[in-house]
Amino acid sequence: MIRAEFMIESQSNSREAAVAALRELEEKLRAEQGVNVLRVEHGDALEQEGLYSCITQLELEFADLRSYLKAAIAYGPSAIYVLSPEKLVLSTKEFLLTLGEVIRVLREFYSRYRVGFELEPEERVRIGIDEYDAEELMKGGALHVKLVAEVSASSEEEAVRLFVGDIGDEAPVMKAKSTFNRESGAYLVAVEAFPLDARALFSIAVRHVPVLVEVLEPEQVTLSIVDLQDMGLDLAGVFFEASQMLALG
Repeated sequence: MIRAEFMIESQSNSREAAVAALRELEEKLRAEQGVNVLRVEHGDALEQEGLYSCITQLELEFADLRSYLKAAIAYGPSAIYVLSPEKLVLSTKEFLLTLGEVIRVLREFYSRYRVGFELEPEERVRIGIDEYDAEELMKGGALHVKLVAEVSASSEEEAVRLFVGDIGDEAPVMKAKSTFNRESGAYLVAVEAFPLDARALFSIAVRHVPVLVEVLEPEQVTLSIVDLQDMGLDLAGVFFEASQMLALG
């Protein structure tokens, strides 16, 4: 079980519409499978520059990580405070199944609305870790993974630089290679890397929606209360920013 508080905001040029939107959202949450609404506090609708803003605070209980992350995606809370557990221990298989579901939703969203993250090229990237460094990373809580992501670039070398340059600080890379995918017109970059923790792997997955994620080690993944909070906020932020871009553009 995961227990958390969601702060959700509604804005409208009508006071009644702002309040009604949050009432409707509450009812939808009550109907969600795997979600239990424990407490609800509706704030007053405040007017500023012709717009009415209303905030609802909900204390929610989620059956598992999947239902928690799906709610963060669907309801876009502006703030999340995870209350429990202090840590969540999952089998690697369970974690990957949840991560795979998140990647699927993100891929559909990015593809449908043609949004995504722009990568900044790096002149030099570091590839290569010796066995001692790999062992030390694992002792510190890192994961040993294989990732394959699709990268738009002008060459195999540039594709590797873009991907490794973006993930290198949070996931030191041991090996990397790239091949051209004629079907998509992009490059498939495969890396063997060591995300510093599960949160780092999740962050990479959100940005790059990899076509393959394999955790080689360890057999269990531990998420702290801060990891859970940041993961939910990452997803809520991605969908909020994308929706703002779509509304403006």
